[in-house]
Amino acid sequence: GPAGRDRARARQQSEVAMSLAWLRRLDDLLGGAEDLFLAATHGVIAALVIAAVFFRYVLSDPLIWTEEFIVIVFTWMLFIGLSSAFRQRMHIRIDALLIVLPRRGRTVLGVIAVAVTTATLVALAWFGTEQALIMLGTETPMMRICAAWAVSAVPVGAGLSCIHILRHALCD
Repeated sequence: GPAGRDRARARQQSEVAMSLAWLRRLDDLLGGAEDLFLAATHGVIAALVIAAVFFRYVLSDPLIWTEEFIVIVFTWMLFIGLSSAFRQRMHIRIDALLIVLPRRGRTVLGVIAVAVTTATLVALAWFGTEQALIMLGTETPMMRICAAWAVSAVPVGAGLSCIHILRHALCD
C-alpha cells in the first residue's frame, strides 16, 4: 500500500544520502581549508603592502619583489574566493524568470544552469592546466620562481568550484 511505498522511498533516500556523505565531508573539508587560506592570504597581502610602503618611503629602500608576490597571492585569493562563493551560493543569479515558471520549468532551468556553469568551469580548469604546463619553464622576473605557480590558481579554483557545485546538485 501507500505506507509501504513511503517507507521504501524513505529507505532509498536514506541510502542515497549515506552514499553521498563522503562528498559532503570532502566539500566541508575543502571549504574549511579555503576559508583558512583566504584569511591567511588577506593577512599576508595587508602585511606586505604595509612593509612595502614602510621600506619605500621610510627607509628609501624599496622591496622590489613584493608587488610580484602580492599579484600572485591575489590571483590565488581570487580563484579560491570564486570557489568559496560557489560553496556558499553567493554568486549572483537573476530570479525573474524563475518566479513565473512552474516548478518543473524551474527544475529544468536549474539543471541547465548547473550544466552550463560546470561546463564553463571544466573548460576553465582545462585551459588553466594547459597554461600552467606551458609556464613550467618560465620564471617570474623579480622573484625568479616558476611562473606556473601563479597560473595554477585557475585550474585549482575551477576544480574546487566544480566539487562545490556537484555537492549542491547531488545533496540538495
